[in-house]
Amino acid sequence: NGPVMRMVVELGPNGFVRGENIIPAGESGIAASPFFADQAALWLGNRTLPMRYAVDDVVAHAIGHDVFE
Repeated sequence: NGPVMRMVVELGPNGFVRGENIIPAGESGIAASPFFADQAALWLGNRTLPMRYAVDDVVAHAIGHDVFE
């Protein structure tokens, strides 16, 4: 057991939002997943990943997408 997330968010005028986040047990949280420990080294180094809010920023940094019908 231990911390599950480190997150810092800055809110500014006119809807400005900037945030950083890191999840030590990885994106999935499932021990058998290849993504379980993918953020552990960042966590241990006290580093974070940027959080994406604006649609253009999300699209620009996406590595794929799924369509649900």
